[in-house]
Amino acid sequence: MADLNILVVNSKGGCGKTTVATNLATAYANAGLRVGLYDCDPQASARHWAESRSEDLCAIDLHFCPDPKTIESTNTHGYDVCVYDSAPGISTKPVLQSDFEALLKHSDVIVVPMLSSTWDIQAGEHFITQLMTQRVWRARPRPIAVVSNRVNGNLTGQRRLKHFLSCSNVPAVAEFRESPVYADAGDNGQGVMEMKHNRAARKEFKAWRMLMSWIADNANSQIQTRLPAAPLAAPRAGTTRRREKQEQA
Repeated sequence: MADLNILVVNSKGGCGKTTVATNLATAYANAGLRVGLYDCDPQASARHWAESRSEDLCAIDLHFCPDPKTIESTNTHGYDVCVYDSAPGISTKPVLQSDFEALLKHSDVIVVPMLSSTWDIQAGEHFITQLMTQRVWRARPRPIAVVSNRVNGNLTGQRRLKHFLSCSNVPAVAEFRESPVYADAGDNGQGVMEMKHNRAARKEFKAWRMLMSWIADNANSQIQTRLPAAPLAAPRAGTTRRREKQEQA
């Protein structure tokens, strides 16, 4: 397997899993690491993002895997970092349990994007409870963190989310603003960490570094020692190696 395997997951759709997954992939690629991005969502959002990505940007290998059970550990060899973008609706329900277990087996750390609405918090609480009682997770517990997505000044919602997380003993490690820069990055196949000349994007850099720092501190890997000390902001110009592998179930 890769040195570092990151699962981005939540049972609820629309919480920003693909945004988090693609931005993590670009951040690690811009740090000079070999990155595999696994799109496990039949809607293929990450694949569409990759198709919009310029050849001048850092290489990221996209694998379309709507059936996570087809992913073999040998398929992830050769990468420093693998990021898994799960499908919405994935859960421990019997019909989807095998997909959930397959993704858990490949993960070193788990990142759960969550919005701060009452419905999102209730759904997130139920999902994290499912996750922490799942047999694969219980056999080898992986670190779990929540990232607050599309933060827009809703202080009541943020307080509610922080209260839930304090009760569940799951850390909230980063907050990403509700900003059009994310839509702009997605449309162009970019990550905000690559948009060093965009003022709105630069405001987000600290939050992404905080998430990467938590991942490095909690994953059983040597990635931390291989990341540059300088801010991960600038893309490597002239990198043209990129291939897209589509693996249908």
